[in-house]
Amino acid sequence: MRYCYNLIKGANNNMIKDLLEIRPSTADVANDLEQTDSFGKFLKKNKDKMLTRHLSVYLNELLVKKDMICADVVRDSEEDKAYVYQIFNGRKHPSRDKLIAIIFGLHLNEEEAQRTLKLAGHSELYPRVARDAAILFAIQHGMNIRETDDLLYDNGFPTLHNE
Repeated sequence: MRYCYNLIKGANNNMIKDLLEIRPSTADVANDLEQTDSFGKFLKKNKDKMLTRHLSVYLNELLVKKDMICADVVRDSEEDKAYVYQIFNGRKHPSRDKLIAIIFGLHLNEEEAQRTLKLAGHSELYPRVARDAAILFAIQHGMNIRETDDLLYDNGFPTLHNE
């Protein structure tokens, strides 16, 4: 098997498809919310459009998509092996910085990185926050985790691996 964990029991292809692609757009759902006179009606109408947080399913799908194994992520994120495996099997919920390290381990592009952060309930990388801008720059320019930590350190920001 090419990924760390057999996709969470009960996760089906439709759930995975929903995690990878949001339909309708967030703007459409936001418009429905603005136009409704009752939150209960809104929720009933849009229940199937709400994000469900299954970070481990999404991370495992990314492994498959990238033709990687969990050991590759451990190596390229420079995170603890046991901790990464616990994240991928849904036992641990990573901090934002740990998840960003895993994002580098998975070699995600900017869109995939932002989606991963959002699914985990963390704020997306925001280009008007200087440290986030440095991390976005690193992602956009294909830097690895060490190069990213050097960029952060050289610019006076906390690194992803605060040692």
